Amino acid sequence: MNEGFEQFLSTMIEQCLDEHDMQPPLVVCTVGDNGSVLVAGFNEGAKLVVLTKHCENDAFTLPIKVTMVSQNRTARLVIECDGNISRLH
Repeated sequence: MNEGFEQFLSTMIEQCLDEHDMQPPLVVCTVGDNGSVLVAGFNEGAKLVVLTKHCENDAFTLPIKVTMVSQNRTARLVIECDGNISRLH
């Protein structure tokens, strides 16, 4: 898995923290259409820590489903095949 995807995920998490009053620590579960999985924690120091991952063919394919759980809220996002992000709460 490349650092670009982890950076993208980190940016999405920061947006959820800012826009939806989610509070760290967070647990994030990301599942690609091809079965690739990334579970990460996002601590109060704003650091993304990979807890476990499984990558099929070293890639995540779209659509990608992302579930974020914080102390006070839960958010679900879908990165669609066209790159748009649908937010489901």
